[in-house]
Amino acid sequence: MPEPTPVDQNLTEWAQLSEQRAFVYAWLSTLYAAEVHEHMLASYLAGQAAPLFDGFSVLGLRTEAQRLQVAITTLHDIPNAHLELAADFAQMFLLDKKAGALPYASAYGAEQEGLYGPAEERMRTFLANASLTIQNEFKEPPDHLAIYLAVMERLVTEQVHTTDVSDAAHAQASFLDDALLSWLPEFSSRNQTVSPRFDFYPALAALLLAFVEDDAKYLYEEVRISIP
Repeated sequence: MPEPTPVDQNLTEWAQLSEQRAFVYAWLSTLYAAEVHEHMLASYLAGQAAPLFDGFSVLGLRTEAQRLQVAITTLHDIPNAHLELAADFAQMFLLDKKAGALPYASAYGAEQEGLYGPAEERMRTFLANASLTIQNEFKEPPDHLAIYLAVMERLVTEQVHTTDVSDAAHAQASFLDDALLSWLPEFSSRNQTVSPRFDFYPALAALLLAFVEDDAKYLYEEVRISIP
């Protein structure tokens, strides 16, 4: 059997990492789309997310991963912990900007127009051009953070087995730069200034930003490597 070529090895590594990256984006999207359900929190408290956190540590995000793990551990002995966490979710993401950290692109950057700002219109146009629709039960504007993360998961999944890694990496990196990283640092910073009862969501925002920034660096490195 012939030895795999460097190109073959790169495609295999791209596919493996893409599957892992898609899983992370889907996981993050779920956490921002709705409150953490009781059974999901129970699985976290039972340590079932340990492999995921280990993966973040391998990426060099040990500090952010450990912070979120500690925040989860803090919930162990809290009665009805999922309800307490739901209250934090409401405070952080469902009230006004002064009281929380709204998860909408339109609420940050130079625009700062709150709901239905220019960022919402751009994302609505992007979704239409990509023939993507938002599920009917998700009653949020298109510029909601969970939508951006779900779209990124979709982009990664569709390009798992591409043979043009450079083109795929460039497309994904461009989406991160244009759609997420233009406002995500401010969103994460805002999360750190709000005072929910537990550190779960501030810690999650710090991990989210660190992961997206690291992922963008990885993608641009793939573009550089793949260009002859």
